[in-house]
Amino acid sequence: MGMGPVEVVQIHDRQERRAMVTFPWLVYRRDKNWVPPIVSERVKQLDPEQNRFFQQAEVAFFVARRNGTIAGTTVAFIDRRFNDYLKQRVGFFGFFEVLNDYAAAEALFSAARDWVRQRGMTELRGPINFHRDRERGFLVEGADCPPPLMCAHTPPYYHEFAQRFGLTKYADDFCRRVRVKNVLGPDGGLPPRLARLQKVAARRAHFAIRKARFEDWDEEVRRVGELYDATIGQMPDHIPWTQEELAEFARELRPVVVPDFALFGEINGKTVGCALGFPDLNQVLIHLNGRLDGLNKLKAWWYLRRINIVSFKVAGVVEQYQGLGLEALLFLELAKGALARGYQWVDLSLQAEENDKVNTLMQHFQVEDYKRYRVYRMPLQ
Repeated sequence: MGMGPVEVVQIHDRQERRAMVTFPWLVYRRDKNWVPPIVSERVKQLDPEQNRFFQQAEVAFFVARRNGTIAGTTVAFIDRRFNDYLKQRVGFFGFFEVLNDYAAAEALFSAARDWVRQRGMTELRGPINFHRDRERGFLVEGADCPPPLMCAHTPPYYHEFAQRFGLTKYADDFCRRVRVKNVLGPDGGLPPRLARLQKVAARRAHFAIRKARFEDWDEEVRRVGELYDATIGQMPDHIPWTQEELAEFARELRPVVVPDFALFGEINGKTVGCALGFPDLNQVLIHLNGRLDGLNKLKAWWYLRRINIVSFKVAGVVEQYQGLGLEALLFLELAKGALARGYQWVDLSLQAEENDKVNTLMQHFQVEDYKRYRVYRMPLQ
């Protein structure tokens, strides 16, 4: 695509980073399923002075230009905390966007590869937008509908370009969904097979489910962090949340936390599990064109009242109590909350392909895998 050579440069100033932030509007200008990020939030995410992540990482911003015009962008980074904790030497790329121009994509991949290799890394991995729990991977399947909250949307040619460059599969993640009416009847009753599952699980443990206590917010956030690390911590490449990361994540989401979707499971008063879902704000953001000011505030209010998907993001039960069906009880309780609010779908994302326990649990429900994302790797000699 295009004439003239591709030039990749490393950028450094705020104005150039802002151009990187707004470039995707060109890539997705005819894609009705793209959800534009809020520009001010993305600018903050890429600002070394505003994002705490830069304190633990080396980061380089790259832009590909053809005839002086931006054709693509990416960020290469080395997360020192990740590598120190897991005893690895991995460099990452993320925030990858490019026109349908393989030469530009190849130049960006090469720039990220060379930058991390020059710093002693033995593997390039990505795309990951700094945080491994959101916006990771290129979309391999499911570009026919918008992504759920905290998930990416990419053109099909990104996957093709990655393969052509020599990047290979590192891990796949799924977005899954289930209709609320397939889990619960109109009156909240369970189909026979799910009623049996609930009865067996309840008989195995004296399990009580409660909603989050907003008056005890800091303690509830701490409990979520401990449960998340105790459950997701069993997965490869997980590193524990820092208190700062957890507090920031909680601050971002507190305005949209719904008690019916923030559940804790207890046995004899001890918290042993949790399930967290959020209204799918992407059903709002897709209408705001990256801005939340003026008329868009009214638009946001209008579309907030019309959300019909709850996005189920965090769930887990500590190892001692796994295998008793308690995860299913939490999910069923969340589905009841969705039914009460008139929601039609429960989205479950992202779920790792290698998470056998979650995959087994999902067999009890009529879930559909509707999106597949891929993170790639390349060994560096």
